[in-house]
Amino acid sequence: MKRALVLGATGHIGAHVVRALLADGHQVRAAYRNDRYLHVLEGLPVERVRVDLESLEGLPEALRSCPWVFHAAGSYPGPRERHDEAVARAVHTTRRVLDAFRQAAPERVVFTSSASTIRRVPGRLATEQDVEPWPVTEPQPLYATVKIAMEYEVLRAIGEGLPAVIVNPSVCIGEYDAHCFSGRAVLVFAKARMPFYIEYMLNAVYTGDVGVGHIRAAERGRLGERYLLAGHNVSLKDFASMIARATGAPPPRWRVPYGLALAVSATSELIARMAGTEPLLPRSAVQSSRQGHGLDATKAKTELGLPQTPLEEAIGRAVAWFKAHDYL
Repeated sequence: MKRALVLGATGHIGAHVVRALLADGHQVRAAYRNDRYLHVLEGLPVERVRVDLESLEGLPEALRSCPWVFHAAGSYPGPRERHDEAVARAVHTTRRVLDAFRQAAPERVVFTSSASTIRRVPGRLATEQDVEPWPVTEPQPLYATVKIAMEYEVLRAIGEGLPAVIVNPSVCIGEYDAHCFSGRAVLVFAKARMPFYIEYMLNAVYTGDVGVGHIRAAERGRLGERYLLAGHNVSLKDFASMIARATGAPPPRWRVPYGLALAVSATSELIARMAGTEPLLPRSAVQSSRQGHGLDATKAKTELGLPQTPLEEAIGRAVAWFKAHDYL
């Protein structure tokens, strides 16, 4: 049994990592930044600590006596944040956090990255070997650019002796998505706000499986390796139809040609910038639709024993949680 620190414990992935640790009998120190999301830890036998990763306030104390550290508190650039500033802030913060890890000398660090750091490969499913270079050589969405930059900081720290493993979850679907990041993909179809679809393949995984994958990465993962915590490759149309069946909402009816979808996405981003919100249909999603983002999780399934919960069950769990918490 280990004492584990989970950074980002009130996030969608972090909440599942906490539960996976408890299920295996470990002691959990749950680090959070905002009281608003503490309800996702309600009733759990964990030690709650407030940590601010940008200022490092509370981090040295939180790291004390924790052989395992799970860094699931990644940087999410805001819709109005400038590209270069967002990347610089993420890199600066990540370097300082990794320095704190080295000083604390944990036995194992599991760093939560993203499948957005894996490039799309025409004609086959992408694997951990298909990583985007840093600096990027082709235009990337800001979120992906930030994740790529952070991941390379972790690789640099691993080269300097940090005992870390990187995990790359795909689109996470499940309960406890209080921030509603990947959950927007469920809500937009559950609320019938998207009556059309584009031709696109995505990979979606039950977040509970991702939580288990983190624990297995700490137990069995090879230091310095990355593992795609991926689930099911599915077309956007089929994904939306599963959500419609789970909610009773009408499924999207019309397939939109690429050119029209690009124009709609540009309008969506303009409205989002004016409102200070996330776009309903980002241009990056449309631009990547010609290749899709099919992923091969063989490495994680073979080396970590990554579970593969049916996608319909993951969607059902997400929908039930969103309904219980008045998102639907």
